[in-house]
Amino acid sequence: MTLGPISCLRMALLCSALSAPWAATAAEANYKLDTGDIVEIDIFGMPEFKRRATVNIDGDVAIPFVGGLHASGLSLAELRSSIGAALIGVGAMQSPQVTVEIAEHRPFFISGDVSRPGATAYRKGLTVRHAIALSGGFDALRFRSENPLMAAPELRAKHQALLLDLARAEARIASVQAEIGNQTDFEMEAASSTQGASAKVIEEITKAERHSLAARMQEWAKQHEFHRVKIEQAREQVAALTGSLEQQSEAAKYQKAAMERTTANVMKGVTAINRGDEERRSLALMKSTETDTRSRLASASTDLANAVRELDRMSADRAASLQKSFEAATVEREKLKLDLRAMTEKLLYAGALKAQMGKAAAPEITIHRNADGEKTSFSADQDTLIKPGDLIEIAIDPMALASR
Repeated sequence: MTLGPISCLRMALLCSALSAPWAATAAEANYKLDTGDIVEIDIFGMPEFKRRATVNIDGDVAIPFVGGLHASGLSLAELRSSIGAALIGVGAMQSPQVTVEIAEHRPFFISGDVSRPGATAYRKGLTVRHAIALSGGFDALRFRSENPLMAAPELRAKHQALLLDLARAEARIASVQAEIGNQTDFEMEAASSTQGASAKVIEEITKAERHSLAARMQEWAKQHEFHRVKIEQAREQVAALTGSLEQQSEAAKYQKAAMERTTANVMKGVTAINRGDEERRSLALMKSTETDTRSRLASASTDLANAVRELDRMSADRAASLQKSFEAATVEREKLKLDLRAMTEKLLYAGALKAQMGKAAAPEITIHRNADGEKTSFSADQDTLIKPGDLIEIAIDPMALASR
């Protein structure tokens, strides 16, 4: 049977579509597992078994029902067969259909003259150029000591940050001083040490500190007024009880005199006996009331003393806290002044130097690779494809720096 041109084209497209996945699968099949690789293991008909396992430092992966199973140096197909055989061997399953796929490749490593050396997650298609970019680029800042101008923008940013921190410390000191003097506002004088900072930002810092001071003073006024009213109420109660006690004592004294006269008249026979009993009962009741009032007066006096003591304690604690805050803010201000002075000197040094970095030569790139258990090292360029587990060394010749 002869195929027409259109049929031949369709057949060619079909073969092309089928061959591409097989090529990718073949490349994946030749991949050898090693420490750091993460595989996804699945068994047909057992969704609860599906899991990810990492090849540990001993080259093993943890498998349910089996425990540790060696995986380092094996291909995916070999690990798949090993897992199936192990499950059958322990009697967990009879004929498991195991699937093993790569979930995450082990990282590659980059060292030398890059900004962020270390381990980086691997993805297919990465080149040395990609690896350098992922590591923050070439570490030109390594030559800061030879070329401080490269650090000048960062130094200026830090200088501005120190100026703002110093302005914040100055505002804090003025605020605490105002609070110590029980003032609700303060004046922020322009300090020579903060010249060069943004006037608008300093104004915002001062405004925020003023709001904070007003809130603190308002809260203290509420607490102070609460305890003042409490003390005043206790004093009024003490005064009222003191007046009642004096009246009751005076009344009891008159009642005692009346009882004594009635008793004398009873003895003379001119007054009935029951009248004497009534006078004694009245005196006893007055004495009982007087005793109760005296007890209440003692309790009220204790409450008054406690309220006064509590207000004194609060005032003393506040004064100590404010003094501590003032000292801490003052120390912080002096530290910031020292840091600012050092940063200013660095900026002056950077501005005085007339050095620049010339056009650097191409970096020297060496890749160390462990392939099939054999370690190899070779020179590479920035377009070289990398593999999982590669160690990439980047070296820049310092002699490539030019200065004038």
